[in-house]
Amino acid sequence: MLDPVKKRASVAVTILLASSVAAACSGGGAGSAPQNETEAPKPTAGENPANDAAETERPISLTYYTGLNPNAAAVVKSLGEIEMYKELERRTGIAVTFHHPAVGQEKEQFNLMIASGDLPDVIETNWGNYPGGPSKALSDGTIVRLNDLIEQHAPNLSKILKENETVDKMIRTDAGDIYMLPTINLGKYRSFDGPFFRKDWLDELGLPVPTTIGEWETTLRAFKEKKGAVAPFTATPSKLREFTMLPGAFGVTHSYYLEGGAVKYGPLQDGYKQYITLLHNWYKEGLLDPDTFANDGKKMESNMTSGKSGLIFGYIGGTMGTLTNSVRSSGGTFELVAAQYPVLNAGDRPKFVKRDPEVNANGQVGITKRNEHPAETVKWLDTFYGEEGALLKNFGVEGLTYTLEGGDPKYTDLIMKNPDQLSVAQAMGKYFRANYPSPGLADDRYIEQYYTLPEQQEAAKTFAAYADVSLDHVLPPVTQTPEESEELARIEGEVLTYIDEMTAKFIMGVESLEKYGEFVEQLKKMKVERAVELKQAAYERYTKR
Repeated sequence: MLDPVKKRASVAVTILLASSVAAACSGGGAGSAPQNETEAPKPTAGENPANDAAETERPISLTYYTGLNPNAAAVVKSLGEIEMYKELERRTGIAVTFHHPAVGQEKEQFNLMIASGDLPDVIETNWGNYPGGPSKALSDGTIVRLNDLIEQHAPNLSKILKENETVDKMIRTDAGDIYMLPTINLGKYRSFDGPFFRKDWLDELGLPVPTTIGEWETTLRAFKEKKGAVAPFTATPSKLREFTMLPGAFGVTHSYYLEGGAVKYGPLQDGYKQYITLLHNWYKEGLLDPDTFANDGKKMESNMTSGKSGLIFGYIGGTMGTLTNSVRSSGGTFELVAAQYPVLNAGDRPKFVKRDPEVNANGQVGITKRNEHPAETVKWLDTFYGEEGALLKNFGVEGLTYTLEGGDPKYTDLIMKNPDQLSVAQAMGKYFRANYPSPGLADDRYIEQYYTLPEQQEAAKTFAAYADVSLDHVLPPVTQTPEESEELARIEGEVLTYIDEMTAKFIMGVESLEKYGEFVEQLKKMKVERAVELKQAAYERYTKR
């Protein structure tokens, strides 16, 4: 929540800063451009129109609220410190003061800020999590409708919306109101996580990378019996909830999904019982980590690097890359391989490979009612949807964090071999916003360099192979009416707690699987079928946008 006095002081300071920067950029004065760069790069025609300080009556200062990604939080205290935004200020003359909630308190501080009415000019969040949804945020007057502003002042984003119907649908409410400027990924890399096996163990045991549930079980049993793994498959409760590969083998997910245009709910289906039964059997046999429901992320990763486990669910960058580099840097032997999401029968195609939609749920920017410069703010943000702005977002400042080789941006050693011993992810976090959702266009050329290990590059291809199959089965980002959102929140709050509790009991054998039918009946008493109806209605409205 912004203190009014501090806010006025902040605005005053940033206006002064903007004035001095604008003067430096107009010629004369040393400025603060990177070494060997005497003038800020000029955007191409239509790239950043009318966004220059010279075209405004006075320098503009904006306040911007967003959570701070861990990669950035490790090296900066504010996004205002990173070179990407410093360079954007040099180009546009618009100064921005960032405000970040405390890590771990994002939801609470967001709600307090909204309740206080003391709003910044810009809020970046997942607007689907706003109490009542995006439509309620608009009707409350928290954020403003952006249709006309984008049409008139965002030529780069407008062009994308005209050319891509899916993106256009995803940034609107069912009434057609555009409520945010999005994080957009139109590239080939949309799948960044999945299962990873110890490849060095597979090679030693003469085993192929498993593809079916039966092969997974054989592999885990070999890890236990021949490698002495005390927790062949290591996990945490959150990882079991987050990843869809195991229930997906039985044709369901942990939550809502589509089957022939009808919305289904996984735990109500027989396939979910089969998934729970599988994990129960693995737990009983000692194939699933006996500490699964007590583990945290650090313990899970330690199990892999110490040789206690041979299978983990995680990310190509943060799991495969981090764990591999950690062990190898200490002289150890360690190799992971990405496995395709498992199926029941050889030759089947996985239905629920995790795939980022064209518009990410995070990194959504709303313009608040308190913003005195909405047109200029939209112009400023529109920079990131054009060629030059997308380069800035994904690669930083030319000559500092990247150079052009044959027209393609290549990261410099400041990113890839950071002199301060920062990891690639942290170095990126210090200079630009490529490796986590942020408004603007994603760029595949970032991924191709971020994944430095050959096995990471192969993992990206493995997970991408069947990612588009999920388009027929994964519920798109529908929006509920404010009344529906309120009703869903009541239902899901109770249902999700109950599912977590019973899932753990079924897997550990505390509750007999013979009572699964009673579990389903209790979910129905909690009105989960009504929740499915609400999602179905929202999906049907979405298809008509």
